[in-house]
Amino acid sequence: MPNTAAKLYKNRTITYLILAGTGVLFAVGAAGWMRYEAARQLNASDSLIQHLQDVTSILRRESQRIDRIGSAIELYQVERDNDKFRTAQTSSVALYSDALSLQQQVRDDAVQLRYAQQLASQANALVSSVNALTPSSPAPTAQLLACRETVTLMLKTQQQLLHKAVTQFSNIGVRSMALTVGFTVFAVIVVLVLFGILIRDAYFRQHNQRQLAETNQLLATTIRTLQRRAHESELLTLSRDELQLCMKPEQVRQSTACSLQKLLPGTTGSICEISRSRQWVEVQARWNGASTLPDNFPLESCCGLRSGHERWRKPGQSEVHCSHFTSTAPDNYVCLPMIAHGDTLGMVYVECPSAGIAAMVEEQVAALHDMVEMASMTIANLNLRNDLEQQSIRDGLTGLFNRRFMEVALDRELSRAHRHEKQLALLMVDLDHFKEINDALGHEAGDGVLRQAAQIMNRLVRSDDIICRYGGEEFVVILPEISLENACARAERIRSAMSDIQLHFGEEELRKVTISIGVALYPQHGTTAEQLLRASDRALYAAKNQGRNRVVVDSQTAVV
Repeated sequence: MPNTAAKLYKNRTITYLILAGTGVLFAVGAAGWMRYEAARQLNASDSLIQHLQDVTSILRRESQRIDRIGSAIELYQVERDNDKFRTAQTSSVALYSDALSLQQQVRDDAVQLRYAQQLASQANALVSSVNALTPSSPAPTAQLLACRETVTLMLKTQQQLLHKAVTQFSNIGVRSMALTVGFTVFAVIVVLVLFGILIRDAYFRQHNQRQLAETNQLLATTIRTLQRRAHESELLTLSRDELQLCMKPEQVRQSTACSLQKLLPGTTGSICEISRSRQWVEVQARWNGASTLPDNFPLESCCGLRSGHERWRKPGQSEVHCSHFTSTAPDNYVCLPMIAHGDTLGMVYVECPSAGIAAMVEEQVAALHDMVEMASMTIANLNLRNDLEQQSIRDGLTGLFNRRFMEVALDRELSRAHRHEKQLALLMVDLDHFKEINDALGHEAGDGVLRQAAQIMNRLVRSDDIICRYGGEEFVVILPEISLENACARAERIRSAMSDIQLHFGEEELRKVTISIGVALYPQHGTTAEQLLRASDRALYAAKNQGRNRVVVDSQTAVV
């Protein structure tokens, strides 16, 4: 019986060992298979994320290319620069090429494929419009807006897919680790019960926990990075859309300050621009309350402007402070120059209250650069457009409106006078004996007299009146909604003020300069611009013939 019991115990032990071994083998095999399957799914998910990021990169490149095409077309039509035209052509062809490539990239997604095909069609139309573009033809704004809208829709859809893929990636990792840990625990329990290998079990579990923590940490870091990049991309897109709506540099500054406040929470800062004299820097906009910068400061007081590139000041990194502070300089700040078309417009100053916020700003410095660059280009383009508009309607010598603007303004005011049944006066002003000044003292003296005459007339007219240089020493003054009596009185004040002022050329005192003025009234002396100009010119000649230095009203009545 003892032998029988021993045999039975031994057989039972062997059975237990076989069962335990089988269980361990099963657990190990199942864990290995699950780990392999999870790794395969993770690889597939990672490949999908990489593919989605590649498509997102192409879409962002397409968005930037659309902006480049718009800027190149605008500069080509303003400057008539063929290089800008070729840039627009090349960029539009590249836009179309990438749109075709996108169709292959997103062929597995019906929605994105439909958008990609739509973008390819729009890009093809844009290529045709750009190739047919001339300096005088209208810009293909509609095609550009259509392409930009399609790209924006694809980016939004792509970001949703990317978020879904990242979430799936996270779930696969968590499920994989959960199943792996489950089977591992099962195998360890079996081994503990039968063999008592506590040390090996403890080591094994510790090793797995460490791997799990590292994987989770890496995954969390990746998710935070993707979320931050998505947030930055969204802010940049919103900022670009806002900047495209701005019509004045002041709007650009305020919009950029609002975007920087969202991009860099916890910071304070200012947007500064260099004055026209290039000697001072003036604060134009601030965010998150007052900063430590004064309203204006010398150009050379900023290290960033002197160096021409981004300049950080941090403890242990740089101990040289800028000198543009109203009080003690902060510990952490960055000065980023605003540069467009090779010209420095100003700078963006970002102040960090703590080292942690400074580290956050450094992580987002690429988006900060992009936002500052967009603002710089927008301000430069608006300044350029404003300068061109002023040059097209202003006389370069006197600063008054030129003859071309006068013709447009006179037609507009006559239409308004006719519509509201109001009178309108037209003064034709001529400097007496102006040729003698030029002959005696030279054209420089004559130019000085013209400028001073323009200043005198500007002081003596209403804000609604329009003064234009008609040509040579002749000026035209348009006086809306005025009676003949008041028009003559205003003309007399201008004539009297001119004759009472002693003009100088350098240190030399000029002889008295007088003016003659011809007056015509709508509708008494004419109902069209041509008739009024002829009538006022006729009155001016009459004033000249009567001895100059006087105001004469046209004596002829318009024939209706």
